[in-house]
Amino acid sequence: MNHDTTNDACPHPKSIKYGSRRKQCVSCRATWTVRAKKRGPKARKRRTVALEKTFVEHLTIAQQSRRAAVSANAFAKRHAQSLESLCDRLWPHPIPDGRLILMMDAMWFHRQEELHTVYLMGLRQIENDVLHFLRPILRPGHESQKQCRGVIEEIPSEARSRVVAIVSDSFSGAGGIGKGYGWIFQRCQAHLLLRLSTLCGDNKRAISWWGGRRQVKRLAYELMNTRSEEKAALLAHEFATLGTDPHCPMRLRMIVAETLRYLHEYRACYQHPNLRLPATTNALENTNGRIRTILNRSRGCRTPPSLIRWITGFLWFHPTVTCRPKVPTELRR
Repeated sequence: MNHDTTNDACPHPKSIKYGSRRKQCVSCRATWTVRAKKRGPKARKRRTVALEKTFVEHLTIAQQSRRAAVSANAFAKRHAQSLESLCDRLWPHPIPDGRLILMMDAMWFHRQEELHTVYLMGLRQIENDVLHFLRPILRPGHESQKQCRGVIEEIPSEARSRVVAIVSDSFSGAGGIGKGYGWIFQRCQAHLLLRLSTLCGDNKRAISWWGGRRQVKRLAYELMNTRSEEKAALLAHEFATLGTDPHCPMRLRMIVAETLRYLHEYRACYQHPNLRLPATTNALENTNGRIRTILNRSRGCRTPPSLIRWITGFLWFHPTVTCRPKVPTELRR
């Protein structure tokens, strides 16, 4: 039986109806289908109204199901199908023009008794303060230099060639990524000060060498906020002296040595003021917190595929965030 939708194969011009969906040639009696019937249910148009209420208005699936007078299970299945359809589309948000700064951060999740890492990346123009998110990427295992290199390679080559600097936290091998691509690397200052706060906070008066700990924290804060390189050198010398004190705890001594080893990376924002580098990854950390809030309320991402779909859906409706430089524009001159 011929299933052609036209009579191109038949050279005769006259035909008659042959059933409800077929025609027949009057001369050679050949038949063909007028309109091929598609099997299965019709494709359903997925709307983003429910997704907007989830990711923008922060309504849970249970709240939306009650408002729509639909059972929670039926609404959850419909919501999952809409989210899957959304994530199958191309990433609609454009990449900014000009020279770019790449910001990276990672979130760890335990799903199905395995560790998975979601990598968040954003690109920001040097002359602008708006960070544009890229599509998040899920990888199994811990955050590592090898994984980060693979994630960076998924950035379009045209945009990757315009990156001049990278900002991230102090994960293992972070500095090697910047050297490998020839980028300036800004190490997050907030992560360092947070580590010192756990050892040198105000609530540590009952432990040994409390005065020295407070001095270490004060000098680290001044090192991260001093624009003068001459003053930074003097502070670094005093910082190193405290690190070699015999009463200094071993863990704190290791942090002091590591800070001095990578001091040029912590102060890249001052050494390259024309790039307007942010000194921290706080823009990404804030987004991470908002994502975890949505995930904790929804409880709908029990598997790795659903996890990355929910994070992609959140960034789909929140594609940008403000990311200001450490050195203001008026102080660069």
